[in-house]
Amino acid sequence: MKIDRRQALTGAVMLGLGSISGAAPALGQTQRVRRGAGTLSATSDDVVAFGEGLALMKRRRDDRSWARQNTIHSRNGQHNNGLFLPWHRLQLLHLERIIAGLTGHAGFAMPYWDAQEHRTLPSWITEPDALLYERQRARGVDVLDFNAARWARSPYMSRLTSDDFETFAGKLPTGAGMVEGYGHNYIHELVGGLMKRLTTAATDPIFWLHHCNVDRVWATWHARQAASVYPADWTARTLNGFVGGQGEDTGDWRVGSVLDTRSLGYGYDHLYPFPVFNAPEVGPPGATRREPLGGVVYRMRAEGEGGGGLSVTLPAEAVARMRAADDTLMIAGAGSVAYAATGALLDRSIEIRMRCAGRRISLGSSPTFLHLREGAEAHHAGDYVLPFRFGEEVLNLIGEGDAVVTVAVDAEDLAPEAGRPPARAVALDLSLTLTESRWA
Repeated sequence: MKIDRRQALTGAVMLGLGSISGAAPALGQTQRVRRGAGTLSATSDDVVAFGEGLALMKRRRDDRSWARQNTIHSRNGQHNNGLFLPWHRLQLLHLERIIAGLTGHAGFAMPYWDAQEHRTLPSWITEPDALLYERQRARGVDVLDFNAARWARSPYMSRLTSDDFETFAGKLPTGAGMVEGYGHNYIHELVGGLMKRLTTAATDPIFWLHHCNVDRVWATWHARQAASVYPADWTARTLNGFVGGQGEDTGDWRVGSVLDTRSLGYGYDHLYPFPVFNAPEVGPPGATRREPLGGVVYRMRAEGEGGGGLSVTLPAEAVARMRAADDTLMIAGAGSVAYAATGALLDRSIEIRMRCAGRRISLGSSPTFLHLREGAEAHHAGDYVLPFRFGEEVLNLIGEGDAVVTVAVDAEDLAPEAGRPPARAVALDLSLTLTESRWA
């Protein structure tokens, strides 16, 4: 039986979201609090509930089974587009309701694991006798310092105080946001094993701790935005196919109804603690900001011809202005790279670099997490699109003189021993905006 989402949500809010389906145990007026994995132990209530729920779900063969949750994600999960965040928020919310109902831990809230705040995985998910252990993970992952590993300390993560909606969340119909393309993807690659493939990722308990933190990043960005930041056509979209606390189909969920975690009955012990990745502006004494006076936009595009890499050359006029820049010139580069979403793109790292006179800096580095467009998953048709951006930091690279400046992309093979053909680059797009300003 389908449940009308609006009716269910109204009752849920009145009860502090005792249930999104109206069937699981009510939680009274208390909101569930999702806590950091590094602050919990094997005997913490939420860890115990997760372990018990996992064991019970693995023994089931109905819609509340562990296998069913993985199937929902592998077939219906939204990736490489602007619905990534709300879709995963809803699946996580539904899993919490299933575990709460099966275990009797009515207040169960999924722990989040933040690889920047808690550098290693908690022992209660890596020890072989733990209920949440999964043997098919990368070798050494139980002691890996994720904060020091490749891709981790990245300047490409989302900027929680300045990213606009599409940069942060992604585009429709196709195009990842910074959250998905960078902060999300590298954890799947480093954990390895089942987490590396979309068809199996949700069977590893780490998947749920990781996506809980991704949701926390969204909650942090959301708290800093005006309601008008969300496009009307995006909030009007609907998502469905989720299984409720009693195994029921919970019907359609309008994206605009799941923007605030409080209305869904949960919150976080604290929001993401790394909101600013860009350096603060420093101007003349007494100045606090730069006021734009006007500028020019340069657009570049390169299209693939079957090879694995692409490059564009920045206009000489633009490079000359940047080389002559003082602190009144504002530089904003934004672009995207597109690759054909085929098996050749699996186990790759998309590397975007700016080059000048033998020097180079990275503008983006992201392992692929790919939804192949075949069979039941054909609705994910489209190229694999990764965003990138840059600002005044490129001035150190381009230096002086008249050397050309290029932006190039390649898909590094993370499994070269397989001897696969190169991934096929489709397009590289770049928009460079140079804005004259004054300090005020």
